Amino acid sequence: MFVVSMLLGVSVSHGQSSTYGDIGVGGGLSYGGLGARFTYKPINQIGLFGSLGYNLDAQGYNMGVQFHLPSQKRLSAYLTGMYGYNTVLIVDAIAMESKTTYYGFSTGLGVEFKLKEKSFLCAEVLLPFRPQVYKDAVDDLEMIGYEIKDPLPVLFSIGYHLKF
Repeated sequence: MFVVSMLLGVSVSHGQSSTYGDIGVGGGLSYGGLGARFTYKPINQIGLFGSLGYNLDAQGYNMGVQFHLPSQKRLSAYLTGMYGYNTVLIVDAIAMESKTTYYGFSTGLGVEFKLKEKSFLCAEVLLPFRPQVYKDAVDDLEMIGYEIKDPLPVLFSIGYHLKF
């Protein structure tokens, strides 16, 4: 709480207290799969977000924070960190069919491309830290003879946002 108070105090003293929110639709971890993300920016550099979507198994969600690097250009960058769904294990075999969603932390780098005053595109490259329970499930499946495709080490998100 002290850190948030200090950040708000610093932003007000520098004339950067323009708080706003935005809502976006897109695909990837930051959108809970295929879904929507709501972001609230108490100050220009910090964005707090939550997302809800469908991740090919069930309802997926993520909650996190973004640190926006100062920029007056149409293209700006930010760092992001979140907790929520970060992988789905789908087994589609004659003897077994199952889908399981796993949750953990993810971090990454994103860019915003301003289209108009109130709209922008977001794209992110994310590094998911997959939980041990996911790794154990993969090991168990491989021990009984299933061939598992390794997931990509990084994931991508893209979405379209409107400010309000």
